[in-house]
Amino acid sequence: MSISLCMIVKNEEENIKRCLDSVYDIVDEIIIVDTGSTDRTVEIAKKYNAKIYNFEWNNNFSDARNFSLDMASCDWILIMDADDELERKDKDKLILLTKNENVNAYFLQTLSYVGEKPGLDIIMNLNIRLIRNKMGYKFYGAIHEQIKPNDMDKNRKDAIKVENIRFYHYGYINKTVKDKNKRKRNMEIIEKELQREPNNGFMLFNMGSEYYALEDYKKALEYYEESYKSFNPNLGYTPKLLIRMASCYEQLGIYEKELWIIESGLRLYPNFTDLEFLKATTYFKLQKYTLAIKSLNKCIEMGEAPSYLNCLLGVGTFRPYFLLSTIYYLNGDYDEAYKCCIETLKIRPNFMDAFYRIADILFEQKKDSFEIKSTLESFFDGKFDGISYITLCDIFFSKGKYNIALEYILKAEEFTEYEESINYYKGLCLFYQKKFYDAKKCFKIIKSNENFKNSLYYIILCDALTGNIDAALRALKKVEEFDDGNKIVVYKTFLNLILNKKCDIICSDREVSKSYLNPIFELLSVLLKLQRFDEFEKTLEMLNLIESDEVLLLLAKLYYNNGFYKQSYKEFTRSIKIFDKIDAEGLDMMRNALIIINSNSRA
Repeated sequence: MSISLCMIVKNEEENIKRCLDSVYDIVDEIIIVDTGSTDRTVEIAKKYNAKIYNFEWNNNFSDARNFSLDMASCDWILIMDADDELERKDKDKLILLTKNENVNAYFLQTLSYVGEKPGLDIIMNLNIRLIRNKMGYKFYGAIHEQIKPNDMDKNRKDAIKVENIRFYHYGYINKTVKDKNKRKRNMEIIEKELQREPNNGFMLFNMGSEYYALEDYKKALEYYEESYKSFNPNLGYTPKLLIRMASCYEQLGIYEKELWIIESGLRLYPNFTDLEFLKATTYFKLQKYTLAIKSLNKCIEMGEAPSYLNCLLGVGTFRPYFLLSTIYYLNGDYDEAYKCCIETLKIRPNFMDAFYRIADILFEQKKDSFEIKSTLESFFDGKFDGISYITLCDIFFSKGKYNIALEYILKAEEFTEYEESINYYKGLCLFYQKKFYDAKKCFKIIKSNENFKNSLYYIILCDALTGNIDAALRALKKVEEFDDGNKIVVYKTFLNLILNKKCDIICSDREVSKSYLNPIFELLSVLLKLQRFDEFEKTLEMLNLIESDEVLLLLAKLYYNNGFYKQSYKEFTRSIKIFDKIDAEGLDMMRNALIIINSNSRA
């Protein structure tokens, strides 16, 4: 049976090759409907012998989709976006689906990467992606379009099936969303739909989801609660509506309502593991660890939810084990925490959070460096590559073991595809070993990757801390070509302070001053780790050049995290007296600092 690939595209030059490569050898025809690309999208598609059709964009995704279906001439139609990719292991399974004479459409899995880069987190959805041609299947809805089956198939349960064939979706990685301004476009289309149908539950849900993605949880909840008024458990989007409502309540600290909506959902969908996992994370957040452990064990017992319910990958497998490890770790039960990490990695070997947790446990257990190295290396079964060496370097670097971190990064140098990352880590290790001249050489090599801007700032510090202020000022000018943010202001002020120059107020507005806290405390942290106390003391003056009641609390935490417990306790006390400012983490640190101080004085 033949397959037509149907896609609608616009400015997808960064994605379309990956998509077409994943299916080119199993489709017989490629239909590309372009809605106004101004980049190389069409040029790339032509290399795959695609049939290109231009479609004047009318703010309606269904119209464009249906046009693409009309152009298809094969027996079956595969529906994809340019930022989709078929899992290569599932190709043969997909071809087999077309041989089933009783089925006319298939729901297949969409695994959407979310966050900063692929692999960090995955949200799961079911979408109709494979349909028999000329059977009257059509899209409807201006946005978040859905396929409507023909009248005959609506009443035939065996006409539409769900299959475990995976498509990875890259369209909602943060950078992609920002680049394409997807949220603004989506919201304008949804708003028009809601003007036509104000009580459309699905569109209310979609608008809520746009605000949710923008982290405006209060506004998102307003739309979700309106959508909930017409709740129908038989509609495809309603399980996700419950998840999103619960998440909003959690983000807004409305825990009673969150737990109520979770329990309501579990009564409707008893095998909805995602809700049980969300309940566990809420109990964890509230430090109700016994209840959290009970819920997490129930998640493991339930396993993954059925595909029509499952939203977040791993809620019935590796995620509950990892959260259990976190609870045991926080309560000092390192043996149980370790066991749970091992279970996590058995299920999900590339889940690096568990690997890092194992390192934390080994350090907390005061194992010697040789044993820690041997234990961590054993997880790679002797199969080391650039990424594994960089990971080991990162672990030991984060623990202040710069000599061991440097050993690993030097071993990574044979893997040239990671050259810039390797040079960055090598520079960091040398920098914190106070080998500033050698570190600067490494940082200067970095020209393009995500660490480029950070490298420029480290070059400034290398020059400043070796007394070469003129070179530091030249390096600062170079940074200004690439960065005009608050960090520039902080580093300019830093150079003036170490030259004993009088500095102007950085910011007198309390709200705006918040944006200076991170770069100031990052710089203070670097100087404290280097034990450059003179420069550290001078840089502290920056805290008087902004308007913030958080500075003493943050300074106290900085001292605590670097082992300066007396100074930490003193600054916590000052924060309370001067600003009436303390939080739960600060109270824990203050209590622990006092215990350590008293213990040391008795010794």
